[in-house]
Amino acid sequence: MRTVEYNCVFVGALSSGFCNWRIDFTYADTENRTYRTSRGTTHTECKIDPMRNNSPQTLPRYGKACARLYVGETRRVSQCHNITK
Repeated sequence: MRTVEYNCVFVGALSSGFCNWRIDFTYADTENRTYRTSRGTTHTECKIDPMRNNSPQTLPRYGKACARLYVGETRRVSQCHNITK
């Protein structure tokens, strides 16, 4: 078991920021199969620096953890970290 603490912030390139955004966390095994998704709350306000805090997660296997920024229902950017020994 691996414990991962994941807080995520994305910085907007536009002065108006992102509107109707959410951040989802996904966890995948070493075969890149997603086994857990934590869907974030959709925020209607516009923010230049959207952020979501997540409590530490105990993962059952190695693989990767990703944060995905959605604006509306469109994925705009992802950031992933490999979870290894």
